[in-house]
Amino acid sequence: MNKFLLITFVVLFIFCSPHRPRPVSDAAIPVAGERLSLSPLISEASLEDMPEWPADPVQQKVLLEKFNEIWKKLLSEFKRCEKYGLYTMVDDKDAPTVRISIVITSARLENDTLYMPVRLQAERLSDDKRYIYTLPVFATLTSKNKTKQPFHYYGHLLSDYSRNFPYTILVSFFYQH
Repeated sequence: MNKFLLITFVVLFIFCSPHRPRPVSDAAIPVAGERLSLSPLISEASLEDMPEWPADPVQQKVLLEKFNEIWKKLLSEFKRCEKYGLYTMVDDKDAPTVRISIVITSARLENDTLYMPVRLQAERLSDDKRYIYTLPVFATLTSKNKTKQPFHYYGHLLSDYSRNFPYTILVSFFYQH
């Protein structure tokens, strides 16, 4: 009986004691009340230098369209998180106070893995403060998707790159953790 009472008091003490709030760190890029503008995706990577990159301009256009899809998904992620009221997304012509650009810095193919790191650059125009963060992003080709045709090979790699792209991580730089 005494053991039961002791266990009951310990459990009640643990569950009824005031919980300490977790410490919240500041946002890596403070944008409270700011007007954000997301520039189109920039690529400093020279994909033309990749081994067996398709020479046909029509095929290149189809492959490079994947980057437009990535930019659209990233913009929709910023707009989805806009509803929390921290910032407002605007076009570049609507006088933004923070300009955001996403740059694909390089492209390297090793075996069946495509490495294309991403650099997030945010510039607060009011005080000319700049924030720069780089994230590794890669794409891998599974054995079931292997193909001998370079167009399909790079199509599968860029599709996987789009799936692995850190949309939510890039947006999280603007929120407290």
